[in-house]
Amino acid sequence: MARGLDITRRTALGGLALAGLGAPLLSACLGEGQELSLAIWRDYLGETTLNDFYRATGIKVTATTFASNEELHAKLKAGGHGFDLVVPSSHWVERMVREELLAPISHRRLPNLANLEAPFANLPYDPGNAHSVPYTWLAMGIGYRKSKVPRPPAGWKDLLGAPERFGRVALPADPAVLFRLAAKALGHSANLFDPARLKQAEALLAAALPRTARLHNDGGQDLLLRGEADLAVLWNGDLVQVALEDPDIAFAVPVEGALLSCDCLCIPKGADRPGNAHMLIDYLLDASAGAAIAGHIWFPTPNEAARRLLPPDYRGNPVLYPPKTKGVSEFIGDNPGLDAQFAAAMKRLQVPQ
Repeated sequence: MARGLDITRRTALGGLALAGLGAPLLSACLGEGQELSLAIWRDYLGETTLNDFYRATGIKVTATTFASNEELHAKLKAGGHGFDLVVPSSHWVERMVREELLAPISHRRLPNLANLEAPFANLPYDPGNAHSVPYTWLAMGIGYRKSKVPRPPAGWKDLLGAPERFGRVALPADPAVLFRLAAKALGHSANLFDPARLKQAEALLAAALPRTARLHNDGGQDLLLRGEADLAVLWNGDLVQVALEDPDIAFAVPVEGALLSCDCLCIPKGADRPGNAHMLIDYLLDASAGAAIAGHIWFPTPNEAARRLLPPDYRGNPVLYPPKTKGVSEFIGDNPGLDAQFAAAMKRLQVPQ
């Protein structure tokens, strides 16, 4: 997923993390030294987050970036990575827990967990936040140009039933996403498939895809910005920066509900410095530190205390925080066997990947 930046806002909010900190909060955990290794998405921290954490704790964080969940997962599987804290997406958290790649989270070490909004305290991919703490969240919905699509589709059913009605439509290329959207359009869960539901979803996509302008790999926001698409299905966090740049671009959550994802803070099993990792997690959950991060990267935050510190143009942004619909929004689940069925069905549809 693309990670956007807003220079004016990050400059204005960069000092928030220092508010009220003063002297160092804590020293590094006994026996773990003054270091920490973090693997995180590019441009996914506040401008001064790690320096502020060092000033507060004396712990120096070495940050390594990764380009995909697959890359991070492969490194954790192979071992020898040296990471103390990682930031995978929620459906990969589910897989990593199942494969015993993540250590349990100690809630008693995280007093700032209380800053999370209530819905983020117990999520389906990791009940009770046993192995993860939500860092950001995302909703997949419909981005569109208001001048080209004055009446956007009410829902997934409207869009997939007749995409040509909405101009040049760009849909996600990922079969695991496309088939879940088709299931939502058919009134089913995005994660519960049987052979009959899979056949129904395949039939819906077989009719829709030939009438769709193109498929995209996390680039729908750029297609909209360049005027190469009139409507794109994408994550709100990917769209928000171009919507700020071009007020003709808007975002809507379909009536059947969105697909959801979180990026999460997790400690790999066998990490050398789990105590220091807990300290950084709790620091990132601090209201001021969290506000500096969210105001810099402009992604939706599950940190309610942080959100309250941010200005109205952030906390009331209709792309970051779209109005709720009557439908049920669902987190994408991890099911490699089902994903393989989606990929096979996509081949039957003869859609280039």
